[in-house]
Amino acid sequence: MLKRRGKGILAAIIAAFVISGCGGGGGGGGAPPPALLSAVPGDGQVTLNWNAVPGLYYWVWWIQSTLPVTIGQAGNAVGGQVNIMPPYVMSSVINGLPYSFALNAHPGDPNAPGGAQSNSLPATPRFAGSVWVPCTASGGTCPAGSPTIYGLTMGVNTGIFTPDFGSVRYYLAVGSGGSMYVSNDAENWITMPAQAGCTPPSGGALRSADFGWGTFVAVGDNGTLCFSSLNLNNPAGLGLAFVTDPTTANWYAALTPPQGVGTPNYYAVSTNQNGWGAIGGAHVAVGSGGTIIFSGDGQNWVNTIKAANFTQDLYAVAYNFCAVYNWSWVAVGANGTIVGTIDPTGGTSWTNAGINVSTTQNLRAVACTPNSTPIPLPGYPPLIVTPLYVAAGDGGVLLTTIDGINWSTPSNFTINKVPVTNFPVNIHALTYGTQFVAVGDGGEVFTSFDGINWTHQNSNGTANLYAVTEPPGATVPIPNGYHGAVQFGYAAAGDGGFTSFGH
Repeated sequence: MLKRRGKGILAAIIAAFVISGCGGGGGGGGAPPPALLSAVPGDGQVTLNWNAVPGLYYWVWWIQSTLPVTIGQAGNAVGGQVNIMPPYVMSSVINGLPYSFALNAHPGDPNAPGGAQSNSLPATPRFAGSVWVPCTASGGTCPAGSPTIYGLTMGVNTGIFTPDFGSVRYYLAVGSGGSMYVSNDAENWITMPAQAGCTPPSGGALRSADFGWGTFVAVGDNGTLCFSSLNLNNPAGLGLAFVTDPTTANWYAALTPPQGVGTPNYYAVSTNQNGWGAIGGAHVAVGSGGTIIFSGDGQNWVNTIKAANFTQDLYAVAYNFCAVYNWSWVAVGANGTIVGTIDPTGGTSWTNAGINVSTTQNLRAVACTPNSTPIPLPGYPPLIVTPLYVAAGDGGVLLTTIDGINWSTPSNFTINKVPVTNFPVNIHALTYGTQFVAVGDGGEVFTSFDGINWTHQNSNGTANLYAVTEPPGATVPIPNGYHGAVQFGYAAAGDGGFTSFGH
């Protein structure tokens, strides 16, 4: 997913045409200059804070430069946002490039000329994943009851049914005993009431969750499939994605379970929506004995059409947002099994995708990205477009492929610039947001831009990590009603209800 970087480049191009004098100094009716207190860099964004005065309107101005911002007809400000309040998260900025920010205030009409400007502060946005804050150390509230968390996802509702037209967002964690937790910051977790439709029989666990097409889906042991949604096909009512208080959300067992599969353990579920859209709604779940099922709405499930020799457990599945040759979906599992389908819905044509696979280790995780070959772009960091799939699992095995057929450990695999042949621990989960993030035993976290050269990160915990997620970024209303971006980052979770948030 390149949405943040691509969006940032577009914003930078548009900003170059903004007239620097708009809203400039003078004529502000004596509005005092505000004091810009901080400009904190994030991943594709910068959070600005100042002490707002009641009755004043504020504009933020910026330039892509290390020079201080000057507002006015003769100034250098090339971009601005009107009618904002702190904290304001400036999105659509490009990681690795320096920016400077300043404010001015307006005493009445937010479209009137502004008063004297604030001080100017610099900030250089940077990729998330290098600073991890555990719930145990952040002052947050960890998931209660010390569960094992096996699945994480992030719901981003962009529908029209919410009071603020799209800012209802929650992390969802699922785990042992059918436990479910929600959070709006991945540090403070609320326990969901027990959901009958999501409670695996015989003390089983929920193993995975996803969000796509307005629907949360959770899957687990002994055939457990459940969902929470507001959909015309769901007569039962409101779901987690569309309520302010997630503890009042309703979850339901699948309206139509898949036929002919029995009650397998489902280990993973994924969607073909990356936060902006896709060609047709689909969720795919995989599990024991080579089970693969799909759903167009997360509520009604069908057994897939696949080759007859699928018998190995499948532990992870990913949609091909990255245009890797041959496959629309790839799933990985026991004994180095890799399978795929060309069908964008995931409903047909599953077959062996690992013609040449250099491992017999259990593969637990798979993710893809366009990022492998740098393309120089004057004035910008490299824009990277060559597709690449990465799979990982037991024994620290790492496999990559650019064609979806030949999977092998790269000969130049490094961690902290030291050549290696595998990760030092079992890897249980992978995701890709603005870079790859892999998590595993002992709280280990590794990040990579190209899937080959990895950096060891400190999660500040030692619990085994089984899940990691990176939510899609978007610009939505913030709580005080003024538009800005909501700041989210990577989240990981595992044994004992341990969670860690990667800024």
